Amino acid sequence: MIKNFLLIGILLISFLTKAQTSNKDVQDSNKEESISQKKLAVQTLNQKFAVPVLNAYQENSKSKVEDLFSYFQLLTDASLPVDLKKEVVKNINLLVQNPNTIVVDFTSESLDKITIQQLIQKLLISDPIIFSVSEETKFNSVDYNSWKTSYTVSKTKSGLVTKTKIIQKIYFYETSKSFGNETKIVFSTILGEM
Repeated sequence: MIKNFLLIGILLISFLTKAQTSNKDVQDSNKEESISQKKLAVQTLNQKFAVPVLNAYQENSKSKVEDLFSYFQLLTDASLPVDLKKEVVKNINLLVQNPNTIVVDFTSESLDKITIQQLIQKLLISDPIIFSVSEETKFNSVDYNSWKTSYTVSKTKSGLVTKTKIIQKIYFYETSKSFGNETKIVFSTILGEM
């Protein structure tokens, strides 16, 4: 009798172990399937766009970087009227869009990292600074919604010229825009953290 109970017990344990293993295999299979679906959903920009199209967006972002530093320079110009400086700040905010974006503090010698809004406030009270962005710009680290661009900024303040290498993230996003009765998806770039 005890042998029968032991035999039944061993059979039940083996069936339960087999069932748990099968359940684990199904769960592992579901996880792998979920991960592969996510990988398919997340395409890099290199996969989404032809090389010439992506290059055009990258070149556009380069001109936005140059505009940003031109605006920074205007903010340090004491002869510029206050209402014109307000317009310059609006344009900076259109280029960057996130007020908490971390950038390099070009007003300090230590080149600390601060938010774009803090930099704007410091530039408004700074001595005049002349900025220029190098012609040589490299685009790398292309991701599914961004890439990194590297360039050199020359800063002239009180006759002293300093050069700083910058790596900045450029975000690529799509928005719906209305053109009359028609709505189209438009792709744009915004400047990110340095």
